[in-house]
Amino acid sequence: MDPKQIEIWTGNQAIAEAVIVSKPEIVAAYPITPSTPIIEFLSDAYSSGRIPGEFIAVESEHAAMAGCVGASAAGSRTFTATASQGLLYMMEMVYFAGMGRLPMTMTVVNRALYGGWSIWVDHQDLYSMRDTGWIQVAAKNNQEAHDLIPQMFKLSENHDVYLPAAVNIDGFTLSHVAGQVEPLQSRMIDDFLPTFNPMFKLDPEDPVSYGALTLPDDYRALREDLVDSMERAKSLFKKITTEFTDLTGRDWGGHVEIYGPEDAEVGIIAMGTLGEEAEETVDYLNEKGGHFGATRIRTFRPFPTDEIIEAATRYDKLIVIDRGYSFGSTSPLVTEIRNTLYQVRSNVKVYSLIIGVGGAEVSYKDIAKAVTKTLEEN
Repeated sequence: MDPKQIEIWTGNQAIAEAVIVSKPEIVAAYPITPSTPIIEFLSDAYSSGRIPGEFIAVESEHAAMAGCVGASAAGSRTFTATASQGLLYMMEMVYFAGMGRLPMTMTVVNRALYGGWSIWVDHQDLYSMRDTGWIQVAAKNNQEAHDLIPQMFKLSENHDVYLPAAVNIDGFTLSHVAGQVEPLQSRMIDDFLPTFNPMFKLDPEDPVSYGALTLPDDYRALREDLVDSMERAKSLFKKITTEFTDLTGRDWGGHVEIYGPEDAEVGIIAMGTLGEEAEETVDYLNEKGGHFGATRIRTFRPFPTDEIIEAATRYDKLIVIDRGYSFGSTSPLVTEIRNTLYQVRSNVKVYSLIIGVGGAEVSYKDIAKAVTKTLEEN
């Protein structure tokens, strides 16, 4: 057996290298911290001829997503990357891509939003996309970020789904921190990821109307079809992850990743790098005599309702960690968890923790302290 090739890459480079072997025909992008290195890596790759296609350096994030919308509608595999305020600036076209059923893949390097300027990580930008019609996944480390890119191209472009997909990585914590990555090989991804076969495309030789005025009955039908497609994405995601595991030997779980002993009494739920940190927390607390487990959410959309219901049967209490707010309501992830468990009248007690916003550093000991305090107070 050949020895594994290991590279030391930042999360941004891991993303860019995965995009390169996925061979998008169009990348339209505008730089914004902390996603800028992705765009720089890809610009170099196109200009040096590492991959065929075109890199479009546009004048704004809105133009970047508009370019991706046009490229996808014309039948091209398409990619972009952004963060924070850049995502908000392109949001009109983000909805256009999701509601318009235009497959593409985007990396969102998660960063806090304005109201106090911050360039550091939280998940407020991730949560802002939850009703856009985009598939949303979150990586816990650089290797998973690398691996998710071709999987999202494959899921997005499948005719039973045909929706755009966003791969989320935590700003600076992953984007600018180097770690071990086993690179995906081009020949491997050529076999895994088929050539994009658009269901429809804009063609001057065969003109059609696209996105025209839609009457109420047809409009509702379009939305219901999108709901059905997002549901189909659930099962197809699991199929694709299994196929990817068979190809690479790396198993990241399905929609969720479960960690800890089967007799755990308290479950900690989190996304992104805090999901991995929660695993360290579980080990730390269990060494002190606790009975803890962890569940990491990998797909925020479609939300893993069945997996959360199943995970909840393992625990008496759940502590849900959010890295963002929903002002005037409970925080987004705990709202999703409570809504899911209410549907089956679960008796599991669910507690909310909001930590790590605005780039605040969070260690496993910080999580352990917050979890212990929450349990003592309740």
